[in-house]
Amino acid sequence: MNSEKKNKGYISTNRLEGFSDGVIAIIITVMVFDLRITRVITEENVWDILDTIYPKFLSYLISFLMLAVMWVNHHQLFHQIKFTDRKLLWYNLHLLFWMSIMPFGTSFMGSNPLIWQSIFVYSVLLFMNMFAFTVLRDYVVKFDLIHDAISRKAQKRVQYKNRVALWSYGLAALLSYFSVYISYVLFLFVPAMYFIPERIVYNRDTFGNQ
Repeated sequence: MNSEKKNKGYISTNRLEGFSDGVIAIIITVMVFDLRITRVITEENVWDILDTIYPKFLSYLISFLMLAVMWVNHHQLFHQIKFTDRKLLWYNLHLLFWMSIMPFGTSFMGSNPLIWQSIFVYSVLLFMNMFAFTVLRDYVVKFDLIHDAISRKAQKRVQYKNRVALWSYGLAALLSYFSVYISYVLFLFVPAMYFIPERIVYNRDTFGNQ
């Protein structure tokens, strides 16, 4: 069986997961570099300096929550996958590409927290991240890369949840021109929706026969 998978281009998920974990860790590290103090702090200006850093910290927090949600769901998804094929490698790289641009979006929004254009750009980046993850999950489900014991019906529910998050970010982009505060609420809505990770659901018949 292993030789058959190898001949068909099937690959273990271990290296892909390890590579993805490393990239995401680097992205989070790069984002936090923007939280720096460039002026000399005195008793007179300390609060003014912290006030200028606060928007950047809020931007970092939102991005951190989004990346944390993506990492948890990525880890859980690949825990359910039997093996990786070559197309899935590219879908995963597509996701990592959009995730790697998040430090730019985070810095842009943190420096311009109330300008609708910066919120729009940030929303589009979040939308593309969620789009890439949704496409990746759809491919896994469509081409049956999930372990046989995993419930396909439960996967459909998670796919629906991914689409709710996707269109929430799309709505945040569209509404940013009218109110950046609504966009901020939508930014926080998605991590709140994923705060409790999806439980892995097994087929009763399959699970009972194990």
